[in-house]
Amino acid sequence: MKSKLSQRLHIATWIVALLVMIIPLSGGKPADQFVGNVIATLYWMAVYYLFFFFIAPNFLLKKKIVEFFTVSVIILIILPFIGYTLLFFSRALFAGNFNDFYQGYSVNMHFSGFKAMALAGVYGSFFRLIVEYF
Repeated sequence: MKSKLSQRLHIATWIVALLVMIIPLSGGKPADQFVGNVIATLYWMAVYYLFFFFIAPNFLLKKKIVEFFTVSVIILIILPFIGYTLLFFSRALFAGNFNDFYQGYSVNMHFSGFKAMALAGVYGSFFRLIVEYF
């Protein structure tokens, strides 16, 4: 039962991720916005799987709650910076200009990335708990 439930959760997660990546194509968005959307979605999925396969099994499932929250917060503070660096890199590649690489990066932007990465971590941990429970 674990494998069927796990497979269904992964399939549903990837279907949603693919829909999020494909939707901008129907609106006629420029290529750089589409690539940015793909990078953001795949990065979100990487964080989801980081929590699903590593963080939750090593800490949460072993009842190391304090360690789980400590490691999660440290990781979630660092990950938005890395994600936005990838997005800025793709923007600079399309523009052909690497001057002012981090132009526009702010605390508000970092916090919005933190919220998105926290959501991915919560989903990854929650889905891992569901798979283990059932």
